[in-house]
This record gives sequence, structure tokens and C-alpha cells, in this order.
Amino acid sequence: MFRGRDLDLKYIGMVPSSLELNKVISLGLKTTAKKTNGKLLSTDIINVKFKQKVDSGKQTIKKIESKIENLKDKPEYREKLNDFVQSILLELDQPKWIGVSQSDLRKKLYSDGFVLNGVKYVVYKRSSAKSRIGQCLFIKEKLYEPMIKWSRMGIDFRDDNIDIDFPSLLAYESLVGSSLEDTIHVDPNNILIISDVKSTFNRISNVVRTGSDGYLDSFLEESLISNSLFDGESLLESSYFPEGKSMMLLRNHMFKSAAFSCNIQRFLRNHCPLGTNYDDWELESMHSEKIFAKDVHFITTPSSLKALKFSRLKGSEKNMWEYWKKIVIKDKCLFGVCKSEKKSKRGYDDMGRVLQQTSYQMINSLPMTREDIKNFTFLEKEYINRLKNEDGFFISYLEQTKNDMNTNKMFVDLYSTNQDIVKTKLFKNFRKKTISSYVTHIKNGKVRLNGDYCVMLGNPIEFLYHAIGKLDTSEPQCVDLNENEVHTTLFEETELSGFRNPHTSPNNVLLVKNVKSKFIDEYLNLTDNIVCVNAIKFPLQDILSGSDYDSDTVLLIKDDCLLKLTKHVFGKYNVCINKVSSSKKKYKVNNGDMAIIDNELSNSQRYIGRTVNVGQLCMSRYWDMLNKGKSEEEIMELLKKIDVVTVLSGICIDLAKKMFDIDINKEIDRISKTKELLNKKPLFWKYVSQSNDIQTTMYNCPMDFLFEEMAQLNYASPIEEVQLIDLLLPGEIKKSNRRQENKILSYVETMVTKINNTYSSNLSEEERDRKIDDVIKYYRFYIDKIQINESTMHSLLVKISKNKKDKIASRLLNVLYSSQKDLFLGRFCPKVAHF
Repeated sequence: MFRGRDLDLKYIGMVPSSLELNKVISLGLKTTAKKTNGKLLSTDIINVKFKQKVDSGKQTIKKIESKIENLKDKPEYREKLNDFVQSILLELDQPKWIGVSQSDLRKKLYSDGFVLNGVKYVVYKRSSAKSRIGQCLFIKEKLYEPMIKWSRMGIDFRDDNIDIDFPSLLAYESLVGSSLEDTIHVDPNNILIISDVKSTFNRISNVVRTGSDGYLDSFLEESLISNSLFDGESLLESSYFPEGKSMMLLRNHMFKSAAFSCNIQRFLRNHCPLGTNYDDWELESMHSEKIFAKDVHFITTPSSLKALKFSRLKGSEKNMWEYWKKIVIKDKCLFGVCKSEKKSKRGYDDMGRVLQQTSYQMINSLPMTREDIKNFTFLEKEYINRLKNEDGFFISYLEQTKNDMNTNKMFVDLYSTNQDIVKTKLFKNFRKKTISSYVTHIKNGKVRLNGDYCVMLGNPIEFLYHAIGKLDTSEPQCVDLNENEVHTTLFEETELSGFRNPHTSPNNVLLVKNVKSKFIDEYLNLTDNIVCVNAIKFPLQDILSGSDYDSDTVLLIKDDCLLKLTKHVFGKYNVCINKVSSSKKKYKVNNGDMAIIDNELSNSQRYIGRTVNVGQLCMSRYWDMLNKGKSEEEIMELLKKIDVVTVLSGICIDLAKKMFDIDINKEIDRISKTKELLNKKPLFWKYVSQSNDIQTTMYNCPMDFLFEEMAQLNYASPIEEVQLIDLLLPGEIKKSNRRQENKILSYVETMVTKINNTYSSNLSEEERDRKIDDVIKYYRFYIDKIQINESTMHSLLVKISKNKKDKIASRLLNVLYSSQKDLFLGRFCPKVAHF
């Protein structure tokens, strides 16, 4: 398989600022600075994607011969390819021309590593951000042992005599590699660790488990529901938080927790037992350790400290807890802050109310009529009409959506210089394309409504009472919020609709009642984007597809139309309960078993996509059949398939740390063959599917109603056209530097070609944007060095005005604007814009 090919090292991966990066730098990570953008590059760590197999010699010949057939007008190239075919035929029996599958390639590289430029690399660990798509980090061999030892807290998990939950270990050892926004110092001796508490109760549910035919099925029965009340959350003294923030998602060695701003000391002082001096009051941890109440800054549970899952290696949970504290202290008590709560970037309505967008899965899970969709999209239709007909409004939109990769900022400044820029063909086409993209965005189900995503904080007052031993852990009772009550400052006291991703069906729609809480207001310091929720005797976590509190968010929306629909489905569709058996397979901590686990995990992204798609096909057909007069009894089997998909979605996401005793592909295939499903897909499917040759037909479902509604928008009012050249001040083209012109034009044409090629590549959106950003910065770096005069700028602008290719013209304008802003804008006749 080693065929002497040159490798194209694409520096599009990124090792983010993290605790792990700090450590590997301290061990001597080698980097070089790229002069065109200032980024640091390194080959000490390589991200391997495992996206393709190694073709056999025969497969390679077949592909080359197919290519030769299409090269009839290039005889020299055909000859080279024919020579290559002959060389393969001569070596066909050699090992290097044996084909290798993707999964076998992973096994080989995990077991043997690889050599690049004379340097040996070995498998290291999953990238924390890319684990679900099967990508893996390889590291220089000399860095492996010190880094893996540090990642695993100096514990040797490679003992064949001890059963280790290897899938979980692979997930948890990557936590130190998470991207950080900040760091804080918390002394582990100020942490009170208390037990997790569950609320268990019975409820009529749709229980999903393996049926008698060996496939997953949904069974209506009374089921025991178990909610972990403080799963993944912690309370942290408010003094640790920056102003304006209430939640920090913290990382450390095998530690992951959403810490919320809490007046812990105030609560403890207010609840100090009568007759006890506060400075002498001691609290007891889950390990029966004593800690002075005055020293408690941080309250957490085992659900946040993943290291406790491997306590057997240290003899007991208490020993592992003490060992973990020593490791944290050794690393100077530094905790990484991955993220905090965020406000919506989707703007505000005319009343100043925050807006957030829905998803197509949310819309398609509700019994919406055409009239509902008409009301539902009123704000967006008005917004689009203003984008089409109000120049100042469109310019404001460009200002809000500008970035380094688009031309928005340039057009904003051109409009400020001469408002007639909006009358040019170049701008009109740009505006048309921009608005068309916005309409397509809405056709994808991204409809803005009054609401926002809020980070969930579970039963915080009960958490505080548990810390002082005043919560019945065997049968916890509500102290503050009850049933579906929530508390958030985002809205006044009112009923709200709630959704969480992943969202599949009406079973996942949540109705909540926002209430005031004097306890929460006194002891917690919460921003608008935090919501306190209750899971005691209420199936919140299963309604929201297995949610927990390690920064999971719920979209809360205040909308009368949506609320009516939410009330229609909430309670009518039973909660789905996952009773699918987890895998009993045992793994050894070695590279061979790591390859087996990661091969399964690499399929999870494909599973997620297929599961979501088949779920929405079922949902679309469900509404279609109901709206065409079928009774719910007639389509009960279809509804049961939707229950299965709802549970499968959660399983796919959990694959990073947990395996199940099912064949997900076979389950999805079986659902896809449900007799009620049609060959032709819904109209909106053209925006969901990756295929360009699907056949569609009109379904009576919410998303197709949306598709219809957004296809009936009014055209923009016509405006006169002005030539771009007429907006320029007089200039002397003869004094232009032709050599500089040609150099700049060549740079831009090459840049546009590379950008277009990047868009057509199969990179992820994140990698694509990073590569495009690199391309733009690379060529701007060299163009910035060209000091052009007024005449050269004028000549270039004249040429742009005559260019028929809008994309190249816009890019060239933007490059000139970015590199020579004052000179560029100074060539346009000033005409003041009125906003």
C-alpha cells in the first residue's frame, strides 16, 4: 500500500487553545509561523480523517482507463496515463497494490502508525471536536508517552486483567483538548462533592426496545422513568464569574461540568444550624469527608467527574477523588472554560424583542395548517420585503452580517460614499443573490420568532438543600419549581413553547410555564439565557431526547400561534423511553480495540443524518395522511416508527461514549421500507437531501406549506439602472502601471478559482471556511505589498465596471477595498446616503 506518492499536507485542521495544547507546548511542540496570515503551523500532530479506502491495482487501472476515455483531445496526458497503467500491471502481484478498506486502513495505522518525512507517528487520541466523524489525532512518537500519560492522569489503563469501559475512556481523555475561551483557578479543596440524586416515577410511555422480530419497536405501557436531577451541572460561587455571565462550561482531567453562578456562601450562612458558629460548621461530602461550610466554593456530583467511573483502579471512589484532586493541584488548579451562555445573533423585532430561529424538524413536528404557516412567517415576509425595497434597511443587514470572507463591508462603505451604488447591475445582482440565500434559509425551516436558546439548570434550589443534607435522596420532593414550571428572566410570567436539538417528533415538544421564584432570585445570579427547570416527577429529560445539564440548551419561544399548536400536541403524544440494550462487549485498552470502536463511531455521523432524514420523511407522510382524512388508528404503525427514530437519534449521539446491541443501519433500512412511505419526497426535500436527482411531490405537511408560502413572495419594486463607471471620478488611465494591474488581476483570478474549488470540495463547513480564509489572506498579503497610485486604481475600477463576471468583479473590488481602502473609496463620486 506504500506507493511513493507525495502527500498534500493541508493545514486546515486546528489544535485549539486548550489545556492539552498548553501541555504539549511545554513538552516542545515545534511550530512555524506562516507569514501571510500569522498562523502557527505544526506537523507534530496530524489529524487523519479516514475518509477513503486504498484502491487495489485493478481498481486503480479501471479508474485510470475511465479517465483516459475522456481525454481524447490531450494525447500527451493520455500517453502518460497509459504508461502508468503498464507500470501497475508489471507490479500487480506486489503487496503495495493490494486494496485496503477504510476500516482495515484504520486498524493498520492504529496498530503500526506511519512514517512521514522520516518521522514516526503513532495514534494518539480523538479530536474532541471531530470524534463523532471518526477523525483521529496522530502524534510524533517521542511525544506520545508523556502526553498520553498526562491525558490519563498518570494511570495505566493498559492492564489486560481489568475490564475498562474503553469507549468512555476514549471520550473522557479528550476533554482536556476542548477549545477554551478562558481559564479560572479553583482549588479542589474548596470543592464539595455530593451524590447524584434520581427522581423515579411511573408514567404511560412509548417504550422503544427490541421486538419479537429482532427489530426495534414501540410499545405503549407504563414505564419507570428515571431523571438524574443534577446530571452534568455544578454550582460555583459568584465571585469566580466575569460580569454578565452566569454559566461556564468547565474542563479538566476527566471532568466536564456546566458551573452556574450561585451565592453559595449566602445560602450556607442563611441555613447554618441554630447554635452553631458558622466558622465551625462542617458539611459532609459523599465520601464522608468533612469540609468547613465557609470553605465551600464549588458544589458538584460524580456525573461531572468522569474519573470516578474508573475508581476500581485506585481501590475506591474516595481514593480516586483524592488522586484527582492531587492531579489538579499539580496542574496549578487550572480549569478551562469552554463556553458560556450566548445571546441570539438573529436580531430583534420592531418591539425590541429578541429573535431566534426554528429548525425544519421543529416545524415539521407540529400540526400546522397553511393558515398557521401564513401567520408563522409574517415577520420574515415583512423583513424580506424591506430587504428588497428599502436600501438603507438592506445596507443595515449587510452591516450585521459582514465578515472577513464576504463583500458586505465594502458595499456598506460604498453606499456611505455614493448611495447610487445600489442602482448598479453589480449591486442589484449581489442584492438579488443575498436575498435569495435568505429566502432559501427560511425554506430550510429557519424561521425567526420571539425567543432564544437558554442553558438548562436543573433543580438548583434542591441542589443547594442536598449540599446541606436536607433533601430526601430516596424520594426527592420539589422545593421550588413544580411539574413543567421554569424560571427565566428572558420572559415575564407566561406559557412558552420549548424545543431541544435533536428534535424529531411531537413527543419532543415541550410546554412550560415561566414563573417567578424568590429562592432562585436570591441564591442564583442568572442572565436571560439561563432557564431553571424541574425534573422531579416530570419527564423533562426524555421529552427533550435524553437531555442533561452539562450546558444543554432549550429553545424557548413566545408566540401565540406556536403556543396553540404546542398545547395541541403536549400530553397527547406520550414521551418516548429508550429501553434499547447497551452492548455487553468488553474491550481491552489497546490500539486494535480502539480501531474497532472508532470504526463504529465513524459511522455515527452517517447514522445521524440518515436517522434524521428518515424520521422527517415519516413525519411528513404522517401529517400528509392525517390531512387527507386518514384516522390516527390507520397510521399507528407509522407513528410507532417515528417513536423508534426519536430514540435512534439519541443513540447515534451517544455512540461517542456508549455502544448498543443493535445494527443501526439495518434499523434505518427497515424504517425506510415502511409501506406508508412514498418514493417521491416532499417538496422541501430538495433543501434537505444531498442528492440532485430526487423526485418530489406536494405533501400536506408543515414544511411543504412553508415551501409554498415562501415561493409566493412579491417582486422588488423596479429601480433605474446606473453604470458603475458613471459613479467614478475622472481619472488618467494612461498613467496607470500596467504591470501592477496585471499582477493584481492575476492574483484575484487565481484566488477566485481556489475559493471556488474549495467550495466544491468535500471539506466540512468549518474546514472550508478556514481554508477560504487562508486563501483570501494569502493573496491579500501580496496585494497589500503593491503600492498602486490613483491612476492604477482608476484603471482597475474601469476594467471592473466592464467585467461581465460578477463574482470576479466583486472579489476584485473587495481586494482593492481591503488593501487600499482610502484610495479605493476616494475614486468614487461622493453622494451622501440617507438611512
